[in-house]
Amino acid sequence: MSRPIGIDPASDTGSLRSISIDGSEIQRLAARYREQDQISEEEWDDVIATAARALSQCPDPAGQPRRGTGLALGKVQSGKTLSYTALIALAADNGYRITVVLAGTKNPLLEQTYTRLSYDLDARRRTVVVFKNPLPQDADVVLSVLHGGGHALVVALKHRKRIDDVRRLLAAPELKVFPTLVIDDEGDEASLNTQFRSGRLSATYRSILSLRDALPLHAYMAYTATPQANLLIDGIDALSPDFAVLVEPGSGYCGGSVFFGEHSNSCVRQIPAGDGDPESAAKVTGGLRQAIATFLVGAAIRFTRGDHSGHSMLVHTSHLRADHESLQRAVRNLILKWRETVKLRDDDPEVGGLLTLARGAYDDLCTTVESPPPWSDVRAQLRDEVWLTEVWMVNSLPLGRDPIETPFRLRNNILIGGNMLGRGVTIPQLAVTYITREAQQDTNADTLEQRARWFGYKQAYCDLCRIFLTSHLRDRYTELLRHEDDFWEALRRNERQRLLVRDWPRMFRLDMRGWQLRPTRPSVANYRQFRGGGWDIQNRLVEDLEGASCNVRVVTDFFRQHTTEVRRYGNVEHLVIPACQTDAVISELLAQLETQGTDWESTYTIEYLTRLLLGGRLPAIEVLRMTEGQPGDLRPRVRTKRDGRVNPMQGRSPEREPTDPMFYPGDENIHSNQPQLQVHLIRAQGDEIPQPVDTTALALYIPKDDPLYDLRAVVRGEERP
Repeated sequence: MSRPIGIDPASDTGSLRSISIDGSEIQRLAARYREQDQISEEEWDDVIATAARALSQCPDPAGQPRRGTGLALGKVQSGKTLSYTALIALAADNGYRITVVLAGTKNPLLEQTYTRLSYDLDARRRTVVVFKNPLPQDADVVLSVLHGGGHALVVALKHRKRIDDVRRLLAAPELKVFPTLVIDDEGDEASLNTQFRSGRLSATYRSILSLRDALPLHAYMAYTATPQANLLIDGIDALSPDFAVLVEPGSGYCGGSVFFGEHSNSCVRQIPAGDGDPESAAKVTGGLRQAIATFLVGAAIRFTRGDHSGHSMLVHTSHLRADHESLQRAVRNLILKWRETVKLRDDDPEVGGLLTLARGAYDDLCTTVESPPPWSDVRAQLRDEVWLTEVWMVNSLPLGRDPIETPFRLRNNILIGGNMLGRGVTIPQLAVTYITREAQQDTNADTLEQRARWFGYKQAYCDLCRIFLTSHLRDRYTELLRHEDDFWEALRRNERQRLLVRDWPRMFRLDMRGWQLRPTRPSVANYRQFRGGGWDIQNRLVEDLEGASCNVRVVTDFFRQHTTEVRRYGNVEHLVIPACQTDAVISELLAQLETQGTDWESTYTIEYLTRLLLGGRLPAIEVLRMTEGQPGDLRPRVRTKRDGRVNPMQGRSPEREPTDPMFYPGDENIHSNQPQLQVHLIRAQGDEIPQPVDTTALALYIPKDDPLYDLRAVVRGEERP
């Protein structure tokens, strides 16, 4: 290993535990991956550093009983399983004696995880002993493993009954004393409380809470590529994370930026809108015919250049099993017809249509394939590729198959299905996707992103990858890329600043209005759209004397420290900082003001302005200290409303015409359609206030419908309905 013993992921702060990375389990895991040349040493070091950073924030296994809740954020099909395998190995080397892996909601996923962990952690040595869906009566065997110095690894289905079995097992008095790591794979699925709006607990959520309650000293780590729900759930929720780590993808990863970024025209192909109609879901449309031809020609190119590893295609048009059955039959018939057609001479009339389609696919692939083989070689190889193609139906029907359980038998495989081709399924050598399925109404961003099974480590054959979809779906995935890039940039910034997760602004850029996208299912979290422009005005004031006095002092000092000018608007003068640096506004003013108990959303406003600043959209902003007459005067505002709300904004001159030089248009109309922050000094008084209090109020204007400033941000709803 290239790193020193005892890496300290937070050596600059000294706040986190030092983690040893030279233990026997992590060394064996490293040797296994290096022997198979599956990962470079540099990438392996990154995997270890991420796992060590996560473990260093978990409870000290040698310390007092306590619990910790973590969140590991990866990207779709980017290697999260390797990340938590490394975490298990490090935990075993650093004092944790038991690990529980909640391995998905489907038995095939459970089997896949169990098999991989058993192999990667070399369970044959019996230092890490793997138990699959153990029962309470297995307690004696688990205890024997632990007394022998081993590590017990429990892999369980994420289902109420199986989790309850694990709880009863580990709640045994002789086992509950051991430090335990709980890893929740796909931690945004099924684990969260889907009945929080009714005040009840959903079955799986309740079982996870009960398991955690049975473990005096444990860490719970949720792994997911779509963390919207985990970050938007109520901050007091038992699964709301205390800390988070980012699991960066390794080299060769092809994600949203590859397929829907700047060069999306290289691999994304638009199909007619009619292909997405429900009545087309069970038919071989023109777009699907073109996609299958591209798949077969790509297989021929791949084989011709010496890559014999196989070739796969995903067809996702419907969630209905009847549609899958009909479409499988139609695609099989097409393949059978093409098998006979490719035997014929090129000048045979029957060949013409297929050759035209195949040649068009070849010409398209040549736009991305460097030094492609000659068409004549591809045409000759096409005969074999059509014969070496199997069409699978992936669903729960008797004739359906599961891609995890059933190994491929031929070199080329076309998979047709719905939900079973979504979350957690890795389709080997997937090159071509034809997808038209989408919700008729609102779509959850996390669900849509999980359908992107074409993401993954595909650099070796990315030049042959093609995604066929409607323009509407393409627009949605492009919006998802903006959404993902935005929150990953924010999460990296939060991590660099070592902010506690509870202090992270839960803000996601997502255009809910334009594309009918929601961040996640509303059954698990409250969220809402955050300002698309116009005025955001503080109507509830800080009225306690200490907080109000502090705010007035902050405002006074801020304007004293910056160059100001007095600007007249009709018969009113305001003190203006014409172009105040946005970073100064954030750090010296907004971040210093006490706003707790008011309706001013300080966290979201600061995050919003920070994103505009970092994006080069708002380097400076006009800031006004609102006055009447001479600067420093206070505007009296009498609280008369029962809800305690006041309007700090002064209206227009009531007795003057707009043509009058002394006409004041009102506070809301002096922004010249440019970003503006108004700071109001107010004397709050009234029957409900024992004595007048000098305090402050803020008002922020962002131009409406200006794409420069519109982030279409979604934020967590803190209050339950």
